[in-house]
Amino acid sequence: MHIFHPGDPGYDDERGGFQTGLRHEPQVIFAVENADDVREALAHAENRGLDHAIQTTGHGLTTTTTGVLISTRRMNTVEVDPVTRTARAGAGAVWQQVIEQAAPHGLAPLSGDASDVGVVGYTLGGGFSVLAREFGFASDRVRRTEKVGDVVTELEFELLEVDRVHAGEMFFEAGHAEAVFEAFHTWDLPDHVTPALTTLGDVVRVTFASTKPFDVGHLRVAPRLSEDFGLRPFAEAAGKPLPPHTYQGDNVLLSGLPLDLLQQVRERAASSAVPIFAGVLPLGGALTTDATHLVKLISPRLGVEELHEEVFDLLRPHVVGRTRNFRYAVASNSSPC
Repeated sequence: MHIFHPGDPGYDDERGGFQTGLRHEPQVIFAVENADDVREALAHAENRGLDHAIQTTGHGLTTTTTGVLISTRRMNTVEVDPVTRTARAGAGAVWQQVIEQAAPHGLAPLSGDASDVGVVGYTLGGGFSVLAREFGFASDRVRRTEKVGDVVTELEFELLEVDRVHAGEMFFEAGHAEAVFEAFHTWDLPDHVTPALTTLGDVVRVTFASTKPFDVGHLRVAPRLSEDFGLRPFAEAAGKPLPPHTYQGDNVLLSGLPLDLLQQVRERAASSAVPIFAGVLPLGGALTTDATHLVKLISPRLGVEELHEEVFDLLRPHVVGRTRNFRYAVASNSSPC
């Protein structure tokens, strides 16, 4: 185990993560390598009355610590058992490691669209996979959890017998957004297909994935800037790592999403003085939730909570909660209502 204090070589590198706009300012960093190290770090915090936080990659960082930071990135062991179709991942493992070790056995995890996300944090938040409507939440597949205090040190979870998926994406100019949003909203969506609709500045992106064939002709309502759809290895649908950057985002779970409100959300986000990228995820299928949709907002800067809430206000009558998986650099105790 390595221990870092402010001013020590390596301190800044150790506390840094994927989120560059928000950083921990700990009195001490315990760069742990096993459960005993975690136990020592927690004892240090308790004996001195300090708060503590755990970080692997920092994707979903919301609340920083000035006390003890437990850096788990060295606890990144991954073991795949092809016989039982399970994987064991340490607290510091990321999905790319699991994907790479599972693929040679024709297996895949319920990972999301960013392969550099930490396995444990993602799963504890529920885990909205690129195959979520077909197979449910990643947390549904957990078989065993090892903990020291409130720190999860290892997860054991089921893998899927999946090596190839029908997946792809379409990009449209933002000028066609109204038609694309309507087509997406009215899509007679099979339960086994997991789609997502996202605005990205001057373009609109639609993604979709399933282990079974499906048709996307309904979405071709305007000229595409690009279109890519076919049968491919799961790893190609699981997303690629992105460089660290500054961002803030939040989400709401909805009991319903009328088309007129969806279009209002799109328009309000597009007219914001600060870039707001809006995303829509239809739920249902194998997802064990009463919500029908998830709407998320993200901006490439901090201090935009009020702007995001103005957009969410349009949906307030239908809001039933939030999910931890899409909360970035926002107060963890803020209300969804």
